Amino acid sequence: MRSPLSLLLLATLVQAQDTKPPLPCQPCTSHGELPCKAHGKGVLELEKVVRFCSVAADCKTCQGALATDCKSCRNQPAETALAERVKLAQQLLTQRRKDIDAVIDNKPLLHLTTEHLDLVFSIRPLTIGRDKIETHPLMHLYGQRIEALRTLFLQTFDVPDGDLPGRLRIHMFRDEQDHAFFGPRVTGMGGGSSTGTKLMGAECVYSMWHDPRGMPDDEALHRTIIHNTSHLLLSNMTPAVWLGNRKHGWIDEGLAHWFEDKLTGKCTNFCYEEIALTPGAGFKGGRWRVPVRKLVDDGKARSFAELSALNTDQLDFQDHAMVFACVDFLITAHGGPKFRDLVRLIKRDKPTRDALQEVYGLNPLTFDTRLHEWVKATYPLQER
Repeated sequence: MRSPLSLLLLATLVQAQDTKPPLPCQPCTSHGELPCKAHGKGVLELEKVVRFCSVAADCKTCQGALATDCKSCRNQPAETALAERVKLAQQLLTQRRKDIDAVIDNKPLLHLTTEHLDLVFSIRPLTIGRDKIETHPLMHLYGQRIEALRTLFLQTFDVPDGDLPGRLRIHMFRDEQDHAFFGPRVTGMGGGSSTGTKLMGAECVYSMWHDPRGMPDDEALHRTIIHNTSHLLLSNMTPAVWLGNRKHGWIDEGLAHWFEDKLTGKCTNFCYEEIALTPGAGFKGGRWRVPVRKLVDDGKARSFAELSALNTDQLDFQDHAMVFACVDFLITAHGGPKFRDLVRLIKRDKPTRDALQEVYGLNPLTFDTRLHEWVKATYPLQER
């Protein structure tokens, strides 16, 4: 006969065996879901870093959840979360198809949503380096580039994320008729024969089509997006005001050119209708430091007093190069935060003369002297 103590030990052992946790599920390591095999590893990584992609939502296997239920185990919380992801992806897809695709009624469009961007995309495949990038991964690449530009903007001017309150809404069409039809609807501007139209200020909207005559490759298209997204970011920065039609075209265009130059080494975009009517029109190959140096050396540079009184659409080719130099001087020689302070004062209707004096201790006359000295000290006489 077993003693009471041995019986108690035996009962305790049996109870411990009964409460032993189950072995982990090997297929899913007890996560309750498996990565969707329909996407492929490289594509799946692209999808995981965005909020929504219409290609992922169109997947017949996972319907945008990027994962499928593990049939080898039961995990109710994981199944619930998976169903919610499917529901959200399908709701977004239905909404995009209704609000945009059905309106254009052309070819199906691709859609991407990132942290700060809603992108509509139908650009044809492009060659980057030696690789041909198809439309879907190309859309993800441009989503990454636009987000990176926004981050660079914030870092350059040392402003918090909340100082850019508006989401970026960018439409990149491959067909001219799509932009001509849809662009005016989202920007309130006539499409005409331009390759792009913008709505700037509290709302940030840009619509364009990929005209191969003016944008023959990925590099040129990327510059176009840099230039025009910079306009959106500048106008949206608190306080949200577009300066281009308020006699401050030098800031509006100068800064857009500055980011073009910083990221690609060239400036090839002009927000000026008469210039835009000539596809591929440019100034000195887009490399402006040598031409600006020559203008300064020859005494042919338009004065800052004149430049600072023009709207964006009043600037000619040479003026574009000079306003780039003005902004380059202020940011490079004095730092982005001071330029931010200047822009904010001007957005609040402080006269340029007074804003310059307050931030830099300069006036329009002394500005020319300092600018020209800096150009002669830093801009080369010939391309290197």
